[in-house]
Amino acid sequence: MAHYHGYPRQNEHNDGFGSLHEEEADYGLPFNNVRTMVVGVSKDVDRQKETAYIRTSPRIKRLPFGLTFLLDSGGYFPLGFIFFSWLYNSIFVPYIVLHPQYNDGNINIYAVIVYYFFSLFTFVSLFRATTADPGRVDFEGGPTPPYGANDWSLCQKCMVQRPIKSHHCSRCMRCIRKMDHHCPWINNCVGEDNHWLFLLLVFYAALLSIYTFILQILHFYYFPPCVSCDKSLFIHHNSRWFMYVVFVLAILLTIICVGQVYTQVINIATSRTTVESIIYAKIPPNRRPTLAKQTSFKNFKDVFGTSWVICWLNPFRRRQAKPMIFYPHQTV
Repeated sequence: MAHYHGYPRQNEHNDGFGSLHEEEADYGLPFNNVRTMVVGVSKDVDRQKETAYIRTSPRIKRLPFGLTFLLDSGGYFPLGFIFFSWLYNSIFVPYIVLHPQYNDGNINIYAVIVYYFFSLFTFVSLFRATTADPGRVDFEGGPTPPYGANDWSLCQKCMVQRPIKSHHCSRCMRCIRKMDHHCPWINNCVGEDNHWLFLLLVFYAALLSIYTFILQILHFYYFPPCVSCDKSLFIHHNSRWFMYVVFVLAILLTIICVGQVYTQVINIATSRTTVESIIYAKIPPNRRPTLAKQTSFKNFKDVFGTSWVICWLNPFRRRQAKPMIFYPHQTV
């Protein structure tokens, strides 16, 4: 039988970031006067209206083929910046550096193929991480706690039972299973069903950015001037300025993506999410819950849905979901 381990219960948090809101206050306290009772009833009515509105999924746009898109204006610019950076580098780096140097015989075809490989896998990972269901808890016919489990919680906004590690996202206005964090760069939550795609995105984006940075350095300091280029064309005549923009974007994305890869690998290996890391940042180590006794490989297997490591790198496949919802009870 599962036991409560004494760590903060998830219905005490909004978005899992440790802030207690009055919408989730305990209404079991005795009323002191009629005015207090009226205020309590009014809040219950407001909560019911909010729940009814949330259950319409107002920010979730349904797309063909089971895809979804989050209608959140705060995520449009970050997502647009990531897409612009990918598109800009994927056009100008091959056109200014790779193709001319290949035509001049200074590099082989494999250097070009590797760049397009990283570019394609980055885009596929970005598209799928953005449009995938991160693991939203269904309002009807959703998960139910197994017999004897008392560490599930009732979301005070969605009014649904949710398993351990689930949190309510105020941007998505939905509860997300095993929520890691809400990422504005993909305009979506990172949860149980798209965490592996997010990890592939930052991994391939990091490789693409590093490769782009290396090509940038070679273009300015190692490769000879292009012989086959038509200098009368605007893009080749002003190639230096285009490559300056490439340099800035490559530096920014390398810093962001490498940092994310490091953070995600550490969190997955220790069976902890970004939300949990934020929650326990202010709690002394001796008061934090004991981590689940599970190997790092098993943790990565749970995220990617398969024990075949070679399949982890494939963003085109379908992740094998767990037959039942179960998380180690030693973690939040």
